[in-house]
Parts: sequence; structure tokens; C-alpha cells
Amino acid sequence: MNPSRKGLRVFLSFAALCVFFVTWTKSISHNVGIDAQPEDNLNENDSFLPVSGDPNDVLNRKLQLDQEQSFAEIEQSNVPWSGIENAEWCQSPTEPPLPYGNCEYDSWVFRIPVYGGLTNALHFIMKGAIWAFEEEVCFYVDEWSPTQSRLGAREPVEDSISPFLERYFERIGMPKDSEPIQKALNSNQVITPTYQQIQRHEYGRFSSGLTAIDNDVRHKKRSLEILKLRDIDNILLKKQFLHRFFRILPQLRYLACSRLRAQGLEDEYMTLSVRRGDKILEFELELSLMPYIEKAEIAIQTHFGGAPPTIFVASDDCSVMQEFRELRPNWRFVGECDNATEDNGFVIADMKMWTAEQTDRHYQKFVSEMIAMASAKYFIGVSTTNVTYWVYFMRHSNARDDTFALVDADGNLAVH
Repeated sequence: MNPSRKGLRVFLSFAALCVFFVTWTKSISHNVGIDAQPEDNLNENDSFLPVSGDPNDVLNRKLQLDQEQSFAEIEQSNVPWSGIENAEWCQSPTEPPLPYGNCEYDSWVFRIPVYGGLTNALHFIMKGAIWAFEEEVCFYVDEWSPTQSRLGAREPVEDSISPFLERYFERIGMPKDSEPIQKALNSNQVITPTYQQIQRHEYGRFSSGLTAIDNDVRHKKRSLEILKLRDIDNILLKKQFLHRFFRILPQLRYLACSRLRAQGLEDEYMTLSVRRGDKILEFELELSLMPYIEKAEIAIQTHFGGAPPTIFVASDDCSVMQEFRELRPNWRFVGECDNATEDNGFVIADMKMWTAEQTDRHYQKFVSEMIAMASAKYFIGVSTTNVTYWVYFMRHSNARDDTFALVDADGNLAVH
């Protein structure tokens, strides 16, 4: 049986006493908070929300209709298309931002750190944010604690870019200096979910994000009462949540979409996401491009009427452009790499030496690629990068699994 909110409050009171003891004995700063452990009451089975279906809720009804169209039957995707400039990620958001301040329970908060590269960080934060909305508690994003985010860390430390995420995206979560967050920090009522705990809550086990395509957990019904989302398909709920959570700043969105428009993406196109990473540290990654070609040839027959479309290539290794063109000289390959120089894979450790200008150039390229991958009729990628999992949920609600292929996983596996 799931614990009640009363049980949760008892747990938090006990946790607060433990933190007080640790603070007294070790002089821990009050803003360190509580590192939640996998054995704590907050686990993958917790749900404290009543589930109901309000047929009069307009947004909920719209999502239910989308759900019926998108997931009730196995059929090809049907995403409207009229050029990249009219794609959903090149338009101003149609939904309002998430109501981060509408916290039913404000005596304690989640602190969500920023770990790894950009898409790893965003996906981790989003899963933590969904959990916070399920519990109806406030959360904030911390780029400095428990450890400084590698995205913004620079040497020397005074050259660090902070805040990093707000340089490119609208703020996620509550401001750290807001009253509810400061109140929780001052009373040591801050819980910092671990990576393992976030994964267990979201997937029910430690998961890479891939599971059997017919696993019922992919389309389980979920509710976020505070957002009036009730009994919504898991994947559709995450896509809807992401569109209100991940909001590219207007000037960056305009720049990225202008660059994509210059690539000539007027007709429906395919995208290839090639991850090579650090060639020293990640030599086991797939270096051959033929698996991408083979998947693309299948997609050309199933989704493009046998005529090769324009193929947008997104990669951390820009040498792949020439390799693809040599493999299929009659196909049209385009990409941000034609105007960039990343030729040894993205290595996050190198970022500490980047200037602000180098950082901006990299993320202007990367955001442009994310929009291109999310907007493509057909996506081919690899499971060894967090980019794949993030882009899956960026894609249109009517973009089904038939338009998403991985070169290193069989067709029986899918993102969840």
C-alpha cells in the first residue's frame, strides 16, 4: 500500500531531526540539505494524489483525444508539415510555462542538481520536476550544489558561467532566493533526490530509458492533478510536460530556426544523430556509418515513397558529413556541421577552458540540431547518448515509434 501524506510528513520530521543532529556534530552548512536515499519513503511506488477523470476539463479532454489518435492503434505517424519555419519548436510556445509557485505543500522542497551534459541534465531535472508536481511541492534547480555543474564550470572559477541554463532557456523551477526556497533552506527541509532514486521513481527500477516496445509501462496512465492532467498516457504526458518545461529563449529560437531555414528544410526530411564522443574514452561507440545508411534506406521506402529526402545530420563529430557524402553521393546531406569545426567529438571535460563566446557557438549549434531532430519526419539515432532520449520527448505528440529508429538496438526496444 502506498504511504499517505501523513506518513510522508512523519518521515520528513524524522529526516529533519537527523539533519539537525548531523548539523550539530559536523557543522554542516544549512544549505546542504538532505540527500534522499533509495530506502527512504520516497520511492517509485509512491503516489499521494487522488486520480479522477474530469470530462469538463478542456486540456485534459484535448490530451485524451490526442491520446486516442496517437496511441490507441499501431499506425504511421501523422504530423502536419509546412516547412521548418512553421514547425512547433520554431513557433512561440502555445502553452503557458509551468506554475512552479503553485505548491500545495511548501514546508519542504526538492533541490535538483545539474549533472552531466545538457540533455542528461535536462532529462534528469524534468524527471525530478514531474515527481515534484506529483507531490505538489516546490523545487529549485541548483547549478552549484552538491557539486558545481560541469556545464558552467570554468577555470579559473570566477570565469564560470552562472546561471548557465538561463543563458539559453527560461528559468526552470522556483528562484533560489524566493521565499519558499529560502524558508526550506533555513529550516533544513530540503531533499536532494539521488540519480538512482529519480530513476527508480520514474521507471520502477534503475533503467537506461529503453524497454520492450510492447511493455505496458510505456503507456501507463499518469496524473498530475495540479496541472489538471488526469489519466494521461505516460509518453503523451511527458511530451506535454516538456513543452511547458523546456522553453528556449526567443532570440536563440529565432537564430536556430533561421539557420535551419537556410538549410532548405522546406519539405519533410530525415535526421541522423551520430554520437562519437571522446574517441579516447569512448572508443567502443559505433564508428561505422553504414548502420545509419541501412536504417535510412528502410525509412526511405516506408515513409518517403522510395525517394531519398533531404537528410539533416546532427553530430558531435563533423567529419561524418564527408563520410556520409562519400557513402551516398546522390543523397542530399545538410547540417550545422557544415558551418562548424567540431571534429573530435564533444568532450565535456574540455568545457572548463571554453570562453563564453565558444560556449555560445557550441550551444547555438546544438539547440539548432535539437530543433531539427525534434521536427524531422523520421529520426535515426543511437542509444548511447542522452540526446536520443531527450529528443524523443521533444517530438510532436503524433510522432509515433514508427518514425524513431536506433542503429544499436533492435526494433523491439523503445524509449519510455
